[in-house]
Formats: sequence, structure tokens, C-alpha cells
Amino acid sequence: MASTINSTSTGAGGLISSGDDSGQLEIQTNGTTAITIDSSQNVAVTGNLTFSNGKAPVTTGKAIAMAIVFGG
Repeated sequence: MASTINSTSTGAGGLISSGDDSGQLEIQTNGTTAITIDSSQNVAVTGNLTFSNGKAPVTTGKAIAMAIVFGG
């Protein structure tokens, strides 16, 4: 289990939070986990990750190397 922060639209809507002692945090939307942060500060994102500048995140070693060489 994990401590959760959940934004819900059920009923009047609002914020629901719950805690436990796992050291893991989940951020949810309508009860569905969107972001998980484990006790080692590793982050997992469910779905697509985009930035406000419209660029996609670099996800592989090859893409990182290309970005360094060509300024991606």
C-alpha cells in the first residue's frame, strides 16, 4: 500500500488523502494512480509525460546522447 493524495470529482469533489508507513507516495486522479514515488525517490508516471514547452521527455540512452550532441 502507499500514502495517497487523490483529487476526486465524486460527490462534491475535492481532495482525499490517506497515509501508511510504506514510505511510498501515490498521486491519483479520480482514484487512478498517475504518479508513484517510492521510498528511494524513484518516480513512475502512468500515461504520457509532457512538458509545458511541448517537448517530449528523453527516455533512452541513445536519445540522451543525441540530445547532447545535437542540442535536443
